[in-house]
Amino acid sequence: MNSLIDRRTGALWTLIGALALAALLFAPGAQALEFEIVNESGRPDEEVFVTVVAHGAYEVPGIPEDVPQKLSEIPGGKMTIEKLVSGRVYISYGKGVEEGVTEESQTRFDWAEMTVTPAPADVANLTAVDQFAIGMRMEALNGSGETLETLGEANADTIFGALQTIPGGPLSTVRNSQGEILRVLSPVHSSAYPPLTEYVRSLAGQTLTLHTGLFQNPFGVSEYKAEVAPDGSITLRGAYESEAPLAEPPPPTITIPANQLLAEIYAPTTEHNNFEAAIRRDLLAGFSTGLWGGRYGNDALSFCTNPVPKLGSQVCPEGFNQPSFGDARVSLQPFPTCEQYAAVINQYSDSYGSAYSDAAKKVAVSLDQMQTKTLRLAILPDSGTAMPVHSGNPDCGAAMPSPATVPVTSASTAVGVGKGSPARATAKFRKRSTLTKGGFRLGRIVCAGDCARVSAVAKLGAKVVARGNWRGAAANRQLTVKLTKVGRRALSASGQKKWKLAIQATADGTDGTTTQLTARLELKRGRL
Repeated sequence: MNSLIDRRTGALWTLIGALALAALLFAPGAQALEFEIVNESGRPDEEVFVTVVAHGAYEVPGIPEDVPQKLSEIPGGKMTIEKLVSGRVYISYGKGVEEGVTEESQTRFDWAEMTVTPAPADVANLTAVDQFAIGMRMEALNGSGETLETLGEANADTIFGALQTIPGGPLSTVRNSQGEILRVLSPVHSSAYPPLTEYVRSLAGQTLTLHTGLFQNPFGVSEYKAEVAPDGSITLRGAYESEAPLAEPPPPTITIPANQLLAEIYAPTTEHNNFEAAIRRDLLAGFSTGLWGGRYGNDALSFCTNPVPKLGSQVCPEGFNQPSFGDARVSLQPFPTCEQYAAVINQYSDSYGSAYSDAAKKVAVSLDQMQTKTLRLAILPDSGTAMPVHSGNPDCGAAMPSPATVPVTSASTAVGVGKGSPARATAKFRKRSTLTKGGFRLGRIVCAGDCARVSAVAKLGAKVVARGNWRGAAANRQLTVKLTKVGRRALSASGQKKWKLAIQATADGTDGTTTQLTARLELKRGRL
């Protein structure tokens, strides 16, 4: 957890590259890495495509950079990697993809990440920071073919199914025209997941204590105390020590507004690799993984099993390694107390589910080529009994209403159930609608008694393209939404005449119940 992670990839690209280049001095005579792709997907090799790219040095003989190739065209599925700094290996089905492929793509794809310089600090990892689409397994092998380390995942159908059960999961799911799941987007690319507002505010008046190590040259340690305000904003005050003067010492006071804090729990924006960024990272990681206010208390030293003394203080040398997410909670709350998407990924995958996943478990294998000679990537079938090496409890708060909301694909009616029974609200959604004067109709919602509030959003992939909100709504409400600015740009730029949108309506009843209803709708172009 003591590395900053790129907000878009979660691959530690910047820091890994720096460590790897520095470590070159200590790896004389290191050999190239053999990279092997094993197709266990059940699809023919002709239908599986491989694309290799890098954000640094690229030396992969016989494999042109960012040019998709059929797996059947790669002899034995093997390639030699001499250098690949901040690299990605895309796997896609039916069609090749290039770097920059969007989340809305109708091609199913996923990727693994690695840095090969070669040097002892080189690592490889699986990632779901942006999305999850294809289950994989990664193994580091020695010269005798023996497995040194393994990263595993459950089969895609298992993870897809689990992500449909958390708030925001269904609306973050991208499907093809047949209704099959292509991928589930993470909170980095989807606004459907609920913010952790109530979790943060529940700690108001409490003090959170951070002991952050700066694992660079010069080494440093710090102790900061964070005070949580009633609105969820946080002020950190503290001091540091270092082995030598720092070019960028942390300020004695760090203030993080509530809206910024809530956004960065899901998607950290800092690109700095300094002491202040490390302190912020530890604070955010505690919220993402449900550690603050949980069974270990509010002192970050209790988040690891092996604190060590450094410069008159103490730090966690390997980051936060206590069981996290649901395992960190004393009891369930009516609101989520961790990042629920990342918790599901943590349960079913040894990959990055968020920028802070290395605070919860091991999510990388070493490519130190004094030991590791081969990196093997296996593409798993969609169904089966595969599981990660290390699992966990994802249950850290609010779940979908029970019984769960019924997703709608071809039908025009959805029924959701709130906290009570029978259903508190029902809806009859249109299958098709036409855009007129910047808005369109979704259908009608009926509450059992008046609705205290009704809201609706329409999404194109990860983008919220239209929304509507009504307070004190009547029991029988027509749902008409207006385009957002993002929606106007997205629909104008697409040039299409029809779009398939994901719809979510939420009805808050006067009796305190909440009902969520989902559907899919075909929107025809009209007047923007």
